[in-house]
Amino acid sequence: MRVLQYAGAAVRGGLIDHVLMLSAGLAARGNRVTVALSPAPEIDEAARIAAQSGAEVTRLTVEGKSDLDGMLSLRKLVTAIDPDVVHLHLSSPVEAIPALASIRLGGARKMITTEHAPTHFPLARSWSHLSKRIASRWLHAVIALSESDAAFLREEFDIPGECIHVIPNGVTPDPELPEKGQARARLAAAGVPAAATADERGFWVGFAGALEEKKGVLDLLEGVRIAAIPDAVLVLAGRGSLSDSLAGRAARIPVALHLTGQLPDLAAGQLPDMAAFFAAVDVFVLPSHQEAMPLALLQAMAAGLPSIATRVGGIPEMIEDGVSGLLIAPKAPKEIAGALTRLAADPALRRRLGGRARSVVRERFAEDRMIDSIASLYAGPGRVGQEAV
Repeated sequence: MRVLQYAGAAVRGGLIDHVLMLSAGLAARGNRVTVALSPAPEIDEAARIAAQSGAEVTRLTVEGKSDLDGMLSLRKLVTAIDPDVVHLHLSSPVEAIPALASIRLGGARKMITTEHAPTHFPLARSWSHLSKRIASRWLHAVIALSESDAAFLREEFDIPGECIHVIPNGVTPDPELPEKGQARARLAAAGVPAAATADERGFWVGFAGALEEKKGVLDLLEGVRIAAIPDAVLVLAGRGSLSDSLAGRAARIPVALHLTGQLPDLAAGQLPDMAAFFAAVDVFVLPSHQEAMPLALLQAMAAGLPSIATRVGGIPEMIEDGVSGLLIAPKAPKEIAGALTRLAADPALRRRLGGRARSVVRERFAEDRMIDSIASLYAGPGRVGQEAV
């Protein structure tokens, strides 16, 4: 099968890592995979990883309805490779309508989208809703990452229920991890002082993702400040608009704060650095204000970490509160502080939550399961809109 994956995101994050994982899995199953990625410099490493996995890589994007060059390039690409399936990966429900039009004009036989963040649609106006409904008529299927997102797409954009397929994200069920002391020593090269990595002392709190307000990073800093846990270390892996200002906030919290920058992701097949991160920390916290089904949280669960995460999007479908992690309200630093204090004082609870989290990933969120489900969707019949399903 010839498959074209299109992702216009200009920043490396969960969406791009999902595309890399899916493309590698499809190529390993004997499919011819072409990946169209943004020409932005931040995507250069992702493009290299995609090529190493066996995919053919093209650098192009459609930046909007006025990007005629991008639309023409995408149309020509579709015509040239004549894919059996074109799979678009969207970070908001209305962003890729020009790309959809270009792909359709290129003669695509089957078009599928994955809505990676459907609740984030800054163009929330009546015409954007109408455009989304019209665009959905061109699609054979829409993949939602969670039941919560599927309900939102049905209710907010009137996408027919038979068009929506819930296929959760997947990760490597049992990643190879170094032992804790070794992992902390390896992170020294990523900005964590070597003096703090000599042994397994200290209570390490980890966050991985975009350093943006919507990810709850400032809530996390405030929660850590309130908790005031002795020997605590806060490690933030990622980049974003808060990167520069976070270092200046370090003096306001009673813990050591370290920013590692962007680390290669487990989902991209680059185990050493992110594996060291997950092995080094004692607790993973994702206090996002909105999410679909975050890969970083799944990776933390696969690594056997107890996690603290907000009750938003698909997260409650991933974590059972008090069983496989702790759930808190968004924008609630005091709840973050309470959960951290509880876990810092109870190593047995940390082990129990982390062990169950690892089992949940094996049972429901394994990478192979996700890839097989998407491949089956590619091979199946069906079309929405005016054509028969």
